[in-house]
Amino acid sequence: MKDLVVGILQVLAPVCVALVVFAEGLGIAPKPVLTYFTERPWLMLRSLAAALVLVPAASLAIILALKPAPSVAIGLAILVACPPAPLMIKATPKLGGGSAPFMACLHMSLALLAFLSVPVVLDLLSIPLGFHAEVELGKMASILGRTILLPIGVGMTVRALLPSFADRFAPGLAKAGTAGLGVVVLFALVGLFPTLLETDQWSYLVIALVSAVALSIGHWLGPQDPAEQTTLAVESTVRHPALAFSIAAASFSPEQAKPMLVPCVLTFIIVATIYLLWRRKTLPA
Repeated sequence: MKDLVVGILQVLAPVCVALVVFAEGLGIAPKPVLTYFTERPWLMLRSLAAALVLVPAASLAIILALKPAPSVAIGLAILVACPPAPLMIKATPKLGGGSAPFMACLHMSLALLAFLSVPVVLDLLSIPLGFHAEVELGKMASILGRTILLPIGVGMTVRALLPSFADRFAPGLAKAGTAGLGVVVLFALVGLFPTLLETDQWSYLVIALVSAVALSIGHWLGPQDPAEQTTLAVESTVRHPALAFSIAAASFSPEQAKPMLVPCVLTFIIVATIYLLWRRKTLPA
């Protein structure tokens, strides 16, 4: 019975993520997204540098200085090497007033660059931390394609060609995907709760500090526009859990990957959510 539930969740989770991201894509016109590449290339370069260079570098410095549990150190290294987080394209505009076009632009850019950035960042982080991680490019392409590139790309294309269809079906698709994800999260939390208790308090403090520093890097390097600033802060922090788990499971084992990554993923999401709620309260409507 347990294996059946796990199998269902493994199928349901990516489908629901794709539905939510596709629904968000239906609400984003392609033109504002393309504007960031054509008219604001410096902002894009600065943003990508924050997420791909500064955050991993700062995370490594914190890990080496504060020395969390070895498994947590490896989990943090793998996680910070794996942007972007699919569901932040929905959460950031809804919770914190972030810019949906900027988030879509960053998501697609980071997903395409991941084929180069993930192996390079992992190699650089693995040397001082003393581990080796395997990156399966085919698996990466499947995860990024199903959860980010295809849903966003198809959603924006439909928006451009059939705006009335997009307006009509986007809310229902988003609700269906969100409801399915709620089921997945509930079962996942119940099943993974013992894993959360295995991590010591000091390691949790280190994880929280890494996520807070990542938020600060994106926040202070963000543009003056508050919505874009919020977007870059979140995009610099929360990473792709499925991609990180696939790397950890291939390099170690699924049993070892859980205590490595589950506390890190959950803490990053909590810290980012607190930040988004704070932004919603402090920024003008």
